[in-house]
Amino acid sequence: MATEVELKLYCSPDAISRVETHPLITAGVETGPAKHLENTYYDTPDLALHQERIALRLRTTPTEQLQTVKCAAKSVAGLSSRPEWETPYTGAFDFSAVDARKARAFLEEQQASLVPVFTTAFERRTWRIDISKKIAILVMVDTGQVSSGDRSLPISEVELELVQGNPEDLLDFATALATHLPLVPHDASKAERGYQLFLNQVSGPQKASPSPLGAKQNSAEAFQFLASQGMQMWQANLLGTLTSPDQEFVHQFRVSLRRLNSLIKVFKPALPGHYQTQWTKRVKALSQITGDVRDLDVMRSGIVEPMLQSDDPQISWHAKAALAALDEAKREAVAQLAELQYGGTVLLFARDLQDLGTDDFPKSLPRFAEKQLAGLHRNAVKRLTKTLKAPTPERAHRFRIALKHLRYSCEFFAPLFDNDEMVEYAKAIAGLQDAFGFINDFHVALSRLQDWVAQAAITQETRDAVAAWHTPQAQAMLANALHLAESVMSRCQPWCTECERRGLSEIRRRMQHAIKLQVS
Repeated sequence: MATEVELKLYCSPDAISRVETHPLITAGVETGPAKHLENTYYDTPDLALHQERIALRLRTTPTEQLQTVKCAAKSVAGLSSRPEWETPYTGAFDFSAVDARKARAFLEEQQASLVPVFTTAFERRTWRIDISKKIAILVMVDTGQVSSGDRSLPISEVELELVQGNPEDLLDFATALATHLPLVPHDASKAERGYQLFLNQVSGPQKASPSPLGAKQNSAEAFQFLASQGMQMWQANLLGTLTSPDQEFVHQFRVSLRRLNSLIKVFKPALPGHYQTQWTKRVKALSQITGDVRDLDVMRSGIVEPMLQSDDPQISWHAKAALAALDEAKREAVAQLAELQYGGTVLLFARDLQDLGTDDFPKSLPRFAEKQLAGLHRNAVKRLTKTLKAPTPERAHRFRIALKHLRYSCEFFAPLFDNDEMVEYAKAIAGLQDAFGFINDFHVALSRLQDWVAQAAITQETRDAVAAWHTPQAQAMLANALHLAESVMSRCQPWCTECERRGLSEIRRRMQHAIKLQVS
């Protein structure tokens, strides 16, 4: 058995030729002429191998046929390590070389039912890069397609395979490469994409997963678990933002960055100062790249398009004028997304997470979580108080940001307390965020409209018409949101162990169920 340590990087088909001429690649030695590889993947009609996360491939080259069995791999930032068994194919599948007994027994049991499921056909060029006497990497550039029936998808990727050295060396090389070339790490293997094609499935935007924390973990382990989870969400939605027309990828990409920003904020007392400062800036910079695209989509659907329903032709005319300016701004904003093609930042985050110093992390995770949540709650109350004193859009927005940090942190730490109560509290905070959302969207839209007036893209009359149309609604929503905020923020906090010590948590739990008078 061989253990394959590799890292996959997506590259758009129109840019992949740049990889072959980059100095980091030309410094190596091409191992031979380009090879045309044809692969057929086999499974049972009910996809039993796929369910067990086993891939069976028959590869045909100009000189030989090879049978390959691969088992499941955990992938982080495109970096994966998986067991692999490759043997010559002599006309029939032979699994005797698979030294994992359960996998071999399973394959032999299914052998009579194996049928072709999908194929891949691609050209591969390979370079060997000897970075030092102890570090060697194979760089493979693959271009072609994966096919199932009459459906197909392009293959356009760079695969890095560790020949000698440590996985960290592979990450370092990939980071350097993706800093200068439009390469984005991705976890989906060719086999996974083939199965999606066979099943006629499309990868959708990835939303946040439930927190994986447990009370027995220390705070350093908790941060690393949560940061890795956040990075996977970031990476998946980054690839979708670059390759899919579905704008929900952009939204979830921004959510992933906001969650990482909140994670870094809540763990600030434990993190090394340089790590916290650098990654706060980097995450903010990445979020700003997609900010215009998302804001313009919200402005279209929530601010401008509703005005088209007006019976007043003047209002409709102003709405159409604003939409014309919005469309032009959207084209410019979409062009900015090209900056995201350079995926070195994701890889650097993975590398920095591996090297993170944990000496200053407190040992007791529940105590740390309770203290940090209490601090975030106090900050939100402080922001609410200021907003009540002077209810401006700017102060309302700062209160909403404080709510985001509190909400995400509640979700991070939920399993450490009463999980159901924490999740319900986080949902209440999310509802409060939404209540203030329109106010911020309206304020951002007015600011953008004023910029367009200065650029002569629209008239002042159009900007004022939008303001007049929505101001009564914004004022009413602000009043309602502030009343809701007072109610939510005065609730008992579910992370507060004082309630537990006084027996109040058990009382609240019992009050949630039907109570019948017991008469003897």
